[in-house]
Amino acid sequence: MIRRDMPFPAICGRVCFAPCEKACVRSGIDQAVAIRSLKRLAADIERELSPVRGEPLPKKHDKKIAVIGAGPAGLSAAYFLVRMGYPVTVFERAEKPGGKLWQIPERLLERFVIASEVAFIQDLGVEIVCNAEIGRGYLEVLRKEYDAVFIACGKISEESPISPELLDGDQRNPVIVVDPETMATKITRIFAGGDAVRKRLSGVVQAVADGKRAAASIHRYLSGLDLEAGRETIIEVTWVKDRKAIVKKPQRYFVRKGERKPRIDFDDAPALLEEIKRRARLEALRCLSCGPCEECLAGTGLCDLERPIVDENLCIGCGICMSACPYGAISRNERAVAQIDFELCKGCGICVTRCPVSAIKMEHSASHQAVEQVVAGFRRRGE
Repeated sequence: MIRRDMPFPAICGRVCFAPCEKACVRSGIDQAVAIRSLKRLAADIERELSPVRGEPLPKKHDKKIAVIGAGPAGLSAAYFLVRMGYPVTVFERAEKPGGKLWQIPERLLERFVIASEVAFIQDLGVEIVCNAEIGRGYLEVLRKEYDAVFIACGKISEESPISPELLDGDQRNPVIVVDPETMATKITRIFAGGDAVRKRLSGVVQAVADGKRAAASIHRYLSGLDLEAGRETIIEVTWVKDRKAIVKKPQRYFVRKGERKPRIDFDDAPALLEEIKRRARLEALRCLSCGPCEECLAGTGLCDLERPIVDENLCIGCGICMSACPYGAISRNERAVAQIDFELCKGCGICVTRCPVSAIKMEHSASHQAVEQVVAGFRRRGE
Protein backbone atom coordinates (compact mmCIF):
# COMPACT_ATOMS: atom_id res chain seq x y z
CA MET A 1 0.00 0.00 0.00
CA ILE A 2 2.88 2.38 0.69
CA ARG A 3 4.28 1.74 -2.79
CA ARG A 4 1.00 2.84 -4.33
CA ASP A 5 2.00 6.47 -3.76
CA MET A 6 5.66 6.23 -2.72
CA PRO A 7 8.22 4.51 -4.98
CA PHE A 8 10.95 4.82 -2.33
CA PRO A 9 9.51 3.56 0.99
CA ALA A 10 12.87 2.51 2.47
CA ILE A 11 14.59 5.72 1.36
CA CYS A 12 11.73 7.96 2.46
CA GLY A 13 11.63 6.13 5.79
CA ARG A 14 15.23 7.16 6.38
CA VAL A 15 15.78 10.67 4.99
CA CYS A 16 12.36 12.28 4.49
CA PHE A 17 11.72 15.54 6.37
CA ALA A 18 8.47 13.93 7.62
CA PRO A 19 5.95 16.65 6.72
CA CYS A 20 3.27 13.99 7.27
CA GLU A 21 4.10 13.99 10.98
CA LYS A 22 3.62 17.76 11.12
CA ALA A 23 0.15 17.23 9.66
CA CYS A 24 -0.68 14.30 11.96
CA VAL A 25 -3.71 15.06 14.16
CA ARG A 26 -1.99 13.40 17.09
CA SER A 27 0.76 16.08 17.03
CA GLY A 28 -1.74 18.53 18.51
CA ILE A 29 -2.50 16.18 21.40
CA ASP A 30 0.82 14.74 22.61
CA GLN A 31 3.12 13.74 19.75
CA ALA A 32 2.67 12.70 16.14
CA VAL A 33 2.64 9.04 15.24
CA ALA A 34 6.13 8.04 14.06
CA ILE A 35 4.99 7.70 10.46
CA ARG A 36 8.45 7.96 8.91
CA SER A 37 9.97 5.34 11.22
CA LEU A 38 7.03 2.99 10.68
CA LYS A 39 7.40 3.36 6.93
CA ARG A 40 11.08 2.47 7.20
CA LEU A 41 10.33 -0.57 9.34
CA ALA A 42 7.65 -1.79 6.93
CA ALA A 43 10.11 -1.55 4.04
CA ASP A 44 12.89 -3.23 6.03
CA ILE A 45 10.61 -6.11 7.08
CA GLU A 46 9.56 -6.54 3.44
CA ARG A 47 13.21 -6.92 2.46
CA GLU A 48 13.86 -9.19 5.45
CA LEU A 49 11.11 -11.61 4.44
CA SER A 50 12.22 -12.05 0.82
CA PRO A 51 14.18 -10.31 -1.95
CA VAL A 52 12.29 -7.20 -3.04
CA ARG A 53 11.55 -7.54 -6.73
CA GLY A 54 9.03 -5.76 -8.91
CA GLU A 55 6.87 -7.63 -11.41
CA PRO A 56 7.15 -6.44 -15.06
CA LEU A 57 4.07 -4.44 -16.01
CA PRO A 58 2.33 -4.77 -19.39
CA LYS A 59 2.55 -1.90 -21.87
CA LYS A 60 -0.93 -0.55 -22.62
CA HIS A 61 0.11 2.46 -24.71
CA ASP A 62 2.36 2.85 -27.74
CA LYS A 63 3.36 6.46 -27.07
CA LYS A 64 6.89 6.70 -25.69
CA ILE A 65 8.08 8.97 -22.89
CA ALA A 66 11.61 10.16 -22.16
CA VAL A 67 12.88 11.31 -18.78
CA ILE A 68 16.08 13.32 -18.38
CA GLY A 69 17.67 12.58 -15.02
CA ALA A 70 17.51 9.45 -12.84
CA GLY A 71 17.18 11.26 -9.53
CA PRO A 72 14.15 10.99 -7.21
CA ALA A 73 11.91 13.20 -9.38
CA GLY A 74 12.80 11.52 -12.67
CA LEU A 75 12.52 8.00 -11.31
CA SER A 76 9.21 8.86 -9.63
CA ALA A 77 7.72 10.12 -12.89
CA ALA A 78 8.95 6.98 -14.65
CA TYR A 79 7.52 4.82 -11.86
CA PHE A 80 4.02 6.24 -12.09
CA LEU A 81 4.04 6.32 -15.89
CA VAL A 82 5.14 2.71 -16.28
CA ARG A 83 2.36 1.72 -13.89
CA MET A 84 -0.06 3.45 -16.26
CA GLY A 85 1.26 1.23 -19.05
CA TYR A 86 3.62 3.60 -20.88
CA PRO A 87 7.05 2.64 -22.23
CA VAL A 88 9.49 4.94 -20.39
CA THR A 89 13.22 5.52 -20.92
CA VAL A 90 15.27 7.47 -18.39
CA PHE A 91 18.52 9.10 -19.54
CA GLU A 92 21.17 9.72 -16.88
CA ARG A 93 24.53 11.44 -17.34
CA ALA A 94 26.15 9.65 -14.36
CA GLU A 95 27.30 6.04 -14.39
CA LYS A 96 24.50 4.92 -12.08
CA PRO A 97 20.93 6.07 -11.36
CA GLY A 98 19.92 7.73 -8.11
CA GLY A 99 20.98 11.35 -8.55
CA LYS A 100 21.37 13.32 -5.34
CA LEU A 101 20.51 10.26 -3.25
CA TRP A 102 24.16 9.22 -3.55
CA GLN A 103 25.20 12.51 -1.94
CA ILE A 104 23.44 11.63 1.32
CA PRO A 105 25.91 10.24 3.91
CA GLU A 106 25.83 6.46 4.14
CA ARG A 107 25.24 6.63 7.90
CA LEU A 108 21.82 8.07 7.03
CA LEU A 109 21.09 6.19 3.82
CA GLU A 110 22.81 2.89 3.14
CA ARG A 111 23.97 2.36 -0.46
CA PHE A 112 22.28 -1.02 -0.80
CA VAL A 113 18.93 0.65 0.00
CA ILE A 114 19.31 3.05 -2.94
CA ALA A 115 20.31 0.22 -5.28
CA SER A 116 17.39 -1.93 -4.12
CA GLU A 117 14.75 0.75 -4.62
CA VAL A 118 16.10 1.70 -8.07
CA ALA A 119 16.21 -1.97 -9.09
CA PHE A 120 12.55 -2.34 -8.10
CA ILE A 121 11.60 0.44 -10.53
CA GLN A 122 13.67 -1.18 -13.27
CA ASP A 123 11.95 -4.51 -12.59
CA LEU A 124 8.62 -2.86 -13.40
CA GLY A 125 9.88 -2.14 -16.91
CA VAL A 126 11.51 1.30 -16.74
CA GLU A 127 14.57 1.44 -18.99
CA ILE A 128 17.47 3.46 -17.57
CA VAL A 129 20.30 4.55 -19.85
CA CYS A 130 23.36 5.70 -17.87
CA ASN A 131 26.45 7.53 -19.16
CA ALA A 132 24.16 9.36 -21.59
CA GLU A 133 25.76 12.26 -23.47
CA ILE A 134 23.30 14.88 -22.33
CA GLY A 135 24.18 18.32 -23.64
CA ARG A 136 22.90 21.25 -25.64
CA GLY A 137 20.47 20.16 -28.33
CA TYR A 138 19.72 16.87 -26.57
CA LEU A 139 16.26 18.02 -25.57
CA GLU A 140 15.28 18.69 -29.18
CA VAL A 141 16.49 15.25 -30.21
CA LEU A 142 14.32 13.62 -27.57
CA ARG A 143 11.36 15.77 -28.54
CA LYS A 144 11.51 14.35 -32.05
CA GLU A 145 11.84 10.75 -30.94
CA TYR A 146 9.45 10.72 -27.98
CA ASP A 147 5.85 11.79 -27.48
CA ALA A 148 6.57 13.57 -24.18
CA VAL A 149 9.64 14.55 -22.17
CA PHE A 150 10.05 15.09 -18.44
CA ILE A 151 13.10 17.09 -17.34
CA ALA A 152 14.46 16.23 -13.89
CA CYS A 153 18.14 17.01 -14.34
CA GLY A 154 18.73 18.64 -10.96
CA LYS A 155 20.00 22.21 -10.55
CA ILE A 156 20.47 23.94 -13.88
CA SER A 157 24.11 24.27 -14.99
CA GLU A 158 25.92 25.27 -18.17
CA GLU A 159 25.91 21.61 -19.23
CA SER A 160 22.17 21.22 -18.77
CA PRO A 161 20.30 20.49 -22.03
CA ILE A 162 17.79 23.26 -21.39
CA SER A 163 16.55 25.69 -24.01
CA PRO A 164 16.90 29.31 -22.81
CA GLU A 165 13.22 29.92 -23.52
CA LEU A 166 12.33 27.47 -20.73
CA LEU A 167 14.31 29.38 -18.07
CA ASP A 168 13.29 32.29 -15.87
CA GLY A 169 16.13 34.56 -16.97
CA ASP A 170 18.09 34.46 -13.71
CA GLN A 171 21.66 33.88 -14.89
CA ARG A 172 23.05 33.14 -11.43
CA ASN A 173 20.43 30.66 -10.30
CA PRO A 174 18.22 29.77 -13.28
CA VAL A 175 15.24 27.45 -13.00
CA ILE A 176 12.79 26.03 -15.49
CA VAL A 177 9.45 27.84 -15.44
CA VAL A 178 6.54 25.43 -14.97
CA ASP A 179 2.90 25.49 -14.04
CA PRO A 180 3.05 24.34 -10.38
CA GLU A 181 -0.18 22.35 -10.76
CA THR A 182 0.65 20.49 -13.97
CA MET A 183 4.49 20.76 -14.15
CA ALA A 184 4.06 21.78 -17.80
CA THR A 185 6.63 24.14 -19.38
CA LYS A 186 6.16 26.76 -22.07
CA ILE A 187 7.02 24.23 -24.77
CA THR A 188 4.40 21.66 -25.75
CA ARG A 189 5.11 18.06 -24.69
CA ILE A 190 7.85 19.10 -22.26
CA PHE A 191 7.36 18.89 -18.49
CA ALA A 192 9.81 19.45 -15.63
CA GLY A 193 10.18 18.97 -11.89
CA GLY A 194 12.52 18.45 -8.96
CA ASP A 195 15.41 20.81 -8.26
CA ALA A 196 15.37 21.99 -11.89
CA VAL A 197 12.25 24.08 -11.14
CA ARG A 198 13.20 25.37 -7.66
CA LYS A 199 15.61 27.95 -6.34
CA ARG A 200 16.28 25.85 -3.26
CA LEU A 201 17.04 22.14 -3.02
CA SER A 202 13.94 20.08 -2.36
CA GLY A 203 13.55 16.94 -0.29
CA VAL A 204 12.81 13.44 -1.56
CA VAL A 205 9.09 13.64 -0.85
CA GLN A 206 8.78 16.88 -2.85
CA ALA A 207 10.63 15.26 -5.76
CA VAL A 208 8.23 12.32 -5.63
CA ALA A 209 5.26 14.71 -5.60
CA ASP A 210 6.61 16.50 -8.68
CA GLY A 211 7.12 13.21 -10.49
CA LYS A 212 3.64 11.97 -9.67
CA ARG A 213 2.02 15.27 -10.66
CA ALA A 214 3.97 15.34 -13.93
CA ALA A 215 3.08 11.72 -14.71
CA ALA A 216 -0.62 12.53 -14.34
CA SER A 217 -0.22 15.55 -16.62
CA ILE A 218 1.69 13.60 -19.27
CA HIS A 219 -1.01 10.93 -19.26
CA ARG A 220 -3.65 13.63 -19.67
CA TYR A 221 -1.72 15.27 -22.49
CA LEU A 222 -1.19 12.01 -24.38
CA SER A 223 -4.87 11.11 -23.86
CA GLY A 224 -6.03 14.42 -25.32
CA LEU A 225 -7.44 15.65 -22.00
CA ASP A 226 -7.24 19.09 -20.44
CA LEU A 227 -4.25 19.25 -18.09
CA GLU A 228 -6.15 21.05 -15.36
CA ALA A 229 -9.84 20.18 -15.53
CA GLY A 230 -11.01 17.58 -13.05
CA ARG A 231 -7.65 17.03 -11.41
CA GLU A 232 -7.62 15.55 -7.93
CA THR A 233 -7.81 18.23 -5.28
CA ILE A 234 -6.39 17.33 -1.91
CA ILE A 235 -8.39 18.92 0.89
CA GLU A 236 -7.07 18.67 4.41
CA VAL A 237 -9.81 17.49 6.74
CA THR A 238 -9.69 17.30 10.52
CA TRP A 239 -11.92 14.47 11.66
CA VAL A 240 -11.24 14.71 15.35
CA LYS A 241 -13.88 17.04 16.74
CA ASP A 242 -12.73 17.22 20.33
CA ARG A 243 -9.02 16.78 20.94
CA LYS A 244 -9.48 17.14 24.69
CA ALA A 245 -11.35 13.83 24.70
CA ILE A 246 -8.20 11.96 23.67
CA VAL A 247 -6.06 10.94 26.60
CA LYS A 248 -2.49 12.16 26.32
CA LYS A 249 0.22 9.55 26.38
CA PRO A 250 3.89 9.84 27.36
CA GLN A 251 6.25 10.65 24.52
CA ARG A 252 6.85 7.34 22.79
CA TYR A 253 10.06 8.00 20.90
CA PHE A 254 12.79 10.61 20.87
CA VAL A 255 16.51 10.89 20.28
CA ARG A 256 18.62 13.11 22.45
CA LYS A 257 20.95 15.34 20.49
CA GLY A 258 24.44 13.89 20.42
CA GLU A 259 23.34 10.61 22.01
CA ARG A 260 25.43 7.68 20.80
CA LYS A 261 23.71 4.53 19.66
CA PRO A 262 24.38 1.46 21.82
CA ARG A 263 26.70 -1.18 20.38
CA ILE A 264 25.54 -4.78 20.52
CA ASP A 265 26.89 -8.11 19.34
CA PHE A 266 25.23 -10.50 16.89
CA ASP A 267 23.84 -12.68 19.67
CA ASP A 268 21.80 -9.76 21.03
CA ALA A 269 20.64 -8.44 17.64
CA PRO A 270 17.64 -10.79 17.07
CA ALA A 271 16.12 -9.94 20.44
CA LEU A 272 16.64 -6.22 19.84
CA LEU A 273 14.99 -6.41 16.41
CA GLU A 274 11.97 -8.19 17.85
CA GLU A 275 11.71 -5.51 20.53
CA ILE A 276 11.81 -2.84 17.82
CA LYS A 277 8.97 -4.56 15.99
CA ARG A 278 6.95 -4.83 19.21
CA ARG A 279 7.40 -1.13 19.90
CA ALA A 280 6.47 -0.35 16.31
CA ARG A 281 3.19 -2.23 16.65
CA LEU A 282 2.36 -0.26 19.78
CA GLU A 283 3.34 2.97 18.02
CA ALA A 284 1.07 2.15 15.08
CA LEU A 285 -1.83 1.65 17.49
CA ARG A 286 -1.46 5.28 18.57
CA CYS A 287 -2.98 6.22 15.21
CA LEU A 288 -6.42 7.78 15.68
CA SER A 289 -7.76 6.40 12.38
CA CYS A 290 -9.00 9.91 11.82
CA GLY A 291 -10.62 9.64 8.42
CA PRO A 292 -8.26 10.31 5.49
CA CYS A 293 -6.18 7.15 5.95
CA GLU A 294 -9.20 4.89 6.44
CA GLU A 295 -10.97 6.34 3.42
CA CYS A 296 -7.79 5.90 1.38
CA LEU A 297 -7.68 2.18 2.23
CA ALA A 298 -11.41 1.48 1.99
CA GLY A 299 -12.17 -1.30 -0.45
CA THR A 300 -8.65 -2.71 -0.44
CA GLY A 301 -9.35 -5.44 2.08
CA LEU A 302 -6.78 -3.89 4.41
CA CYS A 303 -9.22 -1.46 5.93
CA ASP A 304 -12.93 -2.22 6.00
CA LEU A 305 -14.01 0.79 8.04
CA GLU A 306 -14.85 -1.38 11.04
CA ARG A 307 -17.64 -0.18 13.28
CA PRO A 308 -18.28 -0.70 17.01
CA ILE A 309 -21.37 -2.60 18.15
CA VAL A 310 -23.00 -1.92 21.54
CA ASP A 311 -24.39 -4.82 23.55
CA GLU A 312 -27.49 -3.25 25.12
CA ASN A 313 -27.66 -5.97 27.77
CA LEU A 314 -24.18 -5.12 29.05
CA CYS A 315 -24.18 -1.31 28.71
CA ILE A 316 -24.59 0.41 32.09
CA GLY A 317 -25.04 3.92 30.66
CA CYS A 318 -21.98 5.35 32.38
CA GLY A 319 -21.18 7.70 29.50
CA ILE A 320 -17.42 7.02 29.56
CA CYS A 321 -17.46 6.09 25.88
CA MET A 322 -19.19 9.39 25.07
CA SER A 323 -16.46 11.43 26.71
CA ALA A 324 -13.71 9.29 25.14
CA CYS A 325 -14.98 9.44 21.56
CA PRO A 326 -12.96 12.12 19.70
CA TYR A 327 -15.54 12.33 16.91
CA GLY A 328 -18.65 13.01 18.98
CA ALA A 329 -20.22 9.88 17.51
CA ILE A 330 -21.72 8.41 20.71
CA SER A 331 -24.80 9.47 22.59
CA ARG A 332 -27.35 7.78 24.90
CA ASN A 333 -30.87 6.82 23.94
CA GLU A 334 -33.98 7.11 26.10
CA ARG A 335 -32.95 3.98 28.01
CA ALA A 336 -29.50 5.49 28.75
CA VAL A 337 -27.85 2.92 26.46
CA ALA A 338 -24.94 4.05 24.32
CA GLN A 339 -25.73 4.40 20.64
CA ILE A 340 -23.37 5.00 17.71
CA ASP A 341 -23.86 7.59 14.97
CA PHE A 342 -22.20 5.82 12.03
CA GLU A 343 -22.13 9.03 10.01
CA LEU A 344 -19.62 10.38 12.51
CA CYS A 345 -17.92 7.16 13.67
CA LYS A 346 -14.51 6.43 12.10
CA GLY A 347 -14.02 2.99 13.63
CA CYS A 348 -11.00 3.95 15.72
CA GLY A 349 -11.92 1.61 18.60
CA ILE A 350 -11.17 4.12 21.37
CA CYS A 351 -14.64 3.55 22.85
CA VAL A 352 -13.92 -0.19 23.03
CA THR A 353 -10.78 0.39 25.06
CA ARG A 354 -12.58 2.72 27.49
CA CYS A 355 -15.75 0.74 28.19
CA PRO A 356 -15.43 -0.57 31.79
CA VAL A 357 -17.82 -3.48 31.20
CA SER A 358 -16.73 -4.52 27.68
CA ALA A 359 -20.15 -3.68 26.28
CA ILE A 360 -18.72 -2.47 22.96
CA LYS A 361 -17.16 -4.80 20.37
CA MET A 362 -15.80 -4.24 16.87
CA GLU A 363 -17.57 -5.84 13.92
CA HIS A 364 -14.55 -7.42 12.21
CA SER A 365 -12.09 -9.82 13.81
CA ALA A 366 -9.00 -8.05 12.43
CA SER A 367 -9.98 -4.81 14.13
CA HIS A 368 -11.04 -6.67 17.26
CA GLN A 369 -7.58 -8.24 17.51
CA ALA A 370 -5.97 -4.83 17.16
CA VAL A 371 -8.16 -3.39 19.90
CA GLU A 372 -7.34 -6.35 22.14
CA GLN A 373 -3.68 -5.43 21.80
CA VAL A 374 -4.49 -1.86 22.82
CA VAL A 375 -6.48 -3.04 25.83
CA ALA A 376 -3.69 -5.40 26.85
CA GLY A 377 -1.24 -2.52 26.68
CA PHE A 378 -3.48 -0.36 28.90
CA ARG A 379 -3.81 -3.15 31.44
CA ARG A 380 -0.05 -3.70 31.58
CA ARG A 381 0.36 -0.04 32.49
CA GLY A 382 -2.44 -0.22 35.03
CA GLU A 383 -4.73 2.22 33.17
